[in-house]
Amino acid sequence: MLYLSVKLIHIFSVFIYGGFLFTDNLFLAKMKNDLGTSEHDKVREYFMQYVRKVVPKALVVAVISGIYLLHENFGVIGEDGLTSFQIMLGLKAFFGLWLGARGILQVFFGIQPFVFKSHLVPFILVILIIFLSQTMHYGSF
Repeated sequence: MLYLSVKLIHIFSVFIYGGFLFTDNLFLAKMKNDLGTSEHDKVREYFMQYVRKVVPKALVVAVISGIYLLHENFGVIGEDGLTSFQIMLGLKAFFGLWLGARGILQVFFGIQPFVFKSHLVPFILVILIIFLSQTMHYGSF
C-alpha cells in the first residue's frame, strides 16, 4: 500500500511540474507573437505568481518520491551487468535528479543556472523521461 501511495503522489507531482513546462513552452512562449513583449511579460509574470506557489513544492515531492521508487524498482545487478530496464531506469533517474537539483537550487537558494536558462531543456528532459517510462518495461531498446 505504501508503494502504491508513493507512486500516485509521484505521478501527481510530476504531472504538476510537467504541466507547467508544457504550458510555458507550448503556450506562453507562443503568446509573445500575438501580444507583444510588454503584454507578454505581464501575462507571464501573472502566471508565474501562481506557479511559484505550487510547482517548486511539487518538484521536491517528485524528487523524493522518485528516489523511493528508484530504490524499490532498481533491483539487484546480475552477473551479466545491468539489464535494459535498469539502464533506462537509471537514465530516467539521472534526468529527474538533474531537473530536481536545478529546480531546487534555483527556487529555494536563488542560484540561477549558468547554462540552459530557459525551460526548453527541462521540457525536453520531461519528454525523454515520459518516453523512457513507457518503453523501459519492454525488455530491450
